[in-house]
Amino acid sequence: MATIKIVLDQRRVKKDGTFPLVIRVRYLKDFFDIKTNLSILPKKYDAKNQRLLDDVHANFHLEELKENYAKRIRDFLKDNIGYAFVTADLKKYVLQKPSELVTIESFWNEIIQQLLDSNKTGNARSYKTTLSVFSKIIDCNTTFNRVTYKDLITVETSLYKRGVSANSIAVYMRTFRAVCNKAILYNYVSLDWYPFKKYKITKEQTTPKVISIETMKKYFNLNLKEEDKLYNAWCIGKLIFMLRGINLTDLLLLKKSNIMSNRIIYKREKTGKMYSIKILPHAHDLLTQFSDNSEYLLGFVKSKNQKTTAAELELYIDYRKKINKKLKNIGDIINSEVPLTTYVFRYSYANIAKQLGYTKDLIAEALGHEYGNSVTGIYLEMFDNDIVDAMNDDIIKKIRSLC
Repeated sequence: MATIKIVLDQRRVKKDGTFPLVIRVRYLKDFFDIKTNLSILPKKYDAKNQRLLDDVHANFHLEELKENYAKRIRDFLKDNIGYAFVTADLKKYVLQKPSELVTIESFWNEIIQQLLDSNKTGNARSYKTTLSVFSKIIDCNTTFNRVTYKDLITVETSLYKRGVSANSIAVYMRTFRAVCNKAILYNYVSLDWYPFKKYKITKEQTTPKVISIETMKKYFNLNLKEEDKLYNAWCIGKLIFMLRGINLTDLLLLKKSNIMSNRIIYKREKTGKMYSIKILPHAHDLLTQFSDNSEYLLGFVKSKNQKTTAAELELYIDYRKKINKKLKNIGDIINSEVPLTTYVFRYSYANIAKQLGYTKDLIAEALGHEYGNSVTGIYLEMFDNDIVDAMNDDIIKKIRSLC
């Protein structure tokens, strides 16, 4: 149950010796404060009875504020019985603007910013891309209750006409569904409105696009010069493969401090799983070429911010598109049957490892996936780094054997 009290915030003292008076809302082990715009000396406040001494008008004002926020808390708890939520969700609702002022686009952008503040860059990128897709088909500068089941069908039909795959449409729809679920949680719209009650998200069973060992050898065997406009993209493709199918975003975010004893040790942005990858000679040479005065290995990220900004997110999205465009051009040069993208190198790493006879469990460990059953996999010991290193070394040697 949540509690609400009027307290002096003694963590923040002003020049005149007064402390801010705040309304403190506590839920479970967390709390948040709401400003009252009042600041007083400790001797002027009765903490036990939560009252100012000798200021009747201020006390009436505080009681009204407290009761207004208490009502919002009661409404939130009542409307979310049976739903899982955290203190941040309660805070968002208590401090929210009136629902009639909250548009789909503004709320969607708030979620994107929350993801960026949590350094969940990959999820933020997905949400931002989906918002861009939806905004071009339906009006997102309106309130949630104006969106209907028919709008979902309109989006789906429009995307199919553009040639977008069923699986990509499913990703967009799941993202929008998550936005809708959060809007309901914040009481920006009622559960009765929910347009996904009747809409079914469909997807197709697909095989990840991969290239063969021979095609990968052709890729590594290219002789591009540093001045070639495709050179950096070519190097990034090789690094993704040699660093065990590392995700492009994780590669761009690698810092020089992630290198320890000839290993790259980092936490994957998407899952939070720790990786430890031995730097093989050719990978070391490529990383050295990218090295500059930046704290980041590839020098792509210039900001010193601890959190990714919306502007940087746009750069990631744009950079990925440019890299994939250049990789496709390289694919045309080597006559690859599959259009090359950064993801192709990750999937191809797993596929080539399998072709070379390595077990699914070992490949899953190299990629950072759970292996075996999703439940029992939790209890299995991780493979020793030496075993995974030996596999990666063997794969790279076979790929570079004709280079």
